[in-house]
Amino acid sequence: MRRVLTALVIAATALPVPARATVPVLVIDGRGFGHGVGMAQDGAFWMGRAGASTDKILAQFYPGTRPGRSRGTVRVPVLEATPTRSRRTSVPATAVVQFPNGGEIRDTPSGSQGAGFPVRVPPGGEARIVFEQGRYRAERTGGRSLGRLVLAASRRQIPPIETPPTPTTEPPPTAPPVPEDPVPAPPGEPAPPEAQPAPGPGAVSARPLWAVPADGGTVSLPARQRRYRGMIEATAAAASLRLVNQLDVEQYLKGMGEVLDPSWPPASLRAQAIAARTYALRAMAASGEVCETQRCQVYLGAQAEYGAMNKAVDATASQVLLFGGALASTVYSANGGGFSASPEEGFGTVGQPSYLRPAPYTTKDPLPWSLTVALRDVRGRFGYPGQLTGARVTRTGPSGRALEVTLDGSAGPRTVSGIAFDAGLGLRSTLFSLRVDVGEAPPPPPPEEGVAVQALPGDPGDPTAEVAAAHPTAVTAAATVGTAPGSVDGVRLAATVVAAWSLLAVGGAGLVLRTWWTPAIGAKASDATPARPRRDGPARRSEGPGSA
Repeated sequence: MRRVLTALVIAATALPVPARATVPVLVIDGRGFGHGVGMAQDGAFWMGRAGASTDKILAQFYPGTRPGRSRGTVRVPVLEATPTRSRRTSVPATAVVQFPNGGEIRDTPSGSQGAGFPVRVPPGGEARIVFEQGRYRAERTGGRSLGRLVLAASRRQIPPIETPPTPTTEPPPTAPPVPEDPVPAPPGEPAPPEAQPAPGPGAVSARPLWAVPADGGTVSLPARQRRYRGMIEATAAAASLRLVNQLDVEQYLKGMGEVLDPSWPPASLRAQAIAARTYALRAMAASGEVCETQRCQVYLGAQAEYGAMNKAVDATASQVLLFGGALASTVYSANGGGFSASPEEGFGTVGQPSYLRPAPYTTKDPLPWSLTVALRDVRGRFGYPGQLTGARVTRTGPSGRALEVTLDGSAGPRTVSGIAFDAGLGLRSTLFSLRVDVGEAPPPPPPEEGVAVQALPGDPGDPTAEVAAAHPTAVTAAATVGTAPGSVDGVRLAATVVAAWSLLAVGGAGLVLRTWWTPAIGAKASDATPARPRRDGPARRSEGPGSA
């Protein structure tokens, strides 16, 4: 029996072993995160850590610009409410606003009000804004049970209607506003019963409505779970209701989500504040609004405020960068891989200003990355008509980033731009190399990403014009130009912009970027933390160094 088993084992080992199937793959090795043009936030961080001043950091990434001063108002679309319809019901576009410190709904931000306005809302209360059949309606809702808190906090004064509600430039608190403690009842008297404010009568206007908080407080949007300083305008967009946060640029900067890390060096935070202020005011001058996402600059509202960034904003108040008598295009990205990109490499545009130069910079983390993609997936993403056998970088820019990629196969060579290749496969940057390999199993498909063609605000290629007809709002943007030496020429800046339009459709006043999330310096958070790395948003320092 033993001899029989031995023979069977020998026979089994002599049988031919089927060859493992292999899958042709494309291996993409790269560095950096984002378009790479202008300031690399990892570079700003490491320069600050090494003791570089704010001026030195800015000179590294925007050479040839000069300091100036400018101030103004920023308008940020924060919500679009749409009508809902079903077979049995139809609900018009509706938005709910809350006032932690109390506030008003007005049909003009200041001055004489229409009949029924202002609609006053007590602390902790809320109001509903409805747009239907070309008219706006505001009505106070029941809100939450406030008890004695209402009796105490309702003594606060709301700014007079006659006084324009100009956003304050005083630094807001770094923590969410805390309502006053309830006022105790006098000795010997029973405490007032818990009460809930009764819904108030509605007021109707043909004019857009404004939610104005009391005492420099905030307006909350339950639909976004966010709080905003300044005012919120509710204006029509077709049948929808667009809510736009209007506030002073200094308050706006404190509510940004670009760097959410108090451990950043102060000089680096100041450089970030100056670049972001310049970008926001340039976008306002060009388009009248700036989007809240990484396509422009991430804006999260009052809950994003923290002491270190507030201090950096206050220390650099009104400071901007100028070039040729106008605000500079101070774009920035999370991580340039140790070498800043040219505008052609990052945006696909040529003839851009000289200060957006390709140049090496110091970083301790160029953020290397690698992605393996099956050739069949590459073929599908770019519509190659034959059997794809490989891909190669056939033209690079001055920083080494891919300007052109050639796809090889049975249908002959086909070329795509480096930016299109990056966008089609959801890569982290265009600073990459390619090689063909084989794998034992097909890797997961690359992430689906939209087209990521970025343009500079106010420059040729700015996609703002694409939505000009979609959302005309006839907004007057009150961007006031400073008069300090080297300040911006008010005529060239178009300080008052009329007939601005919404940037939501393309993401704002210029930058059209894809989202990623990476271990990177800074933080570009969106409505919820993305599961994937984000392409152009700096991540928190606690997650490692590396934005748009």
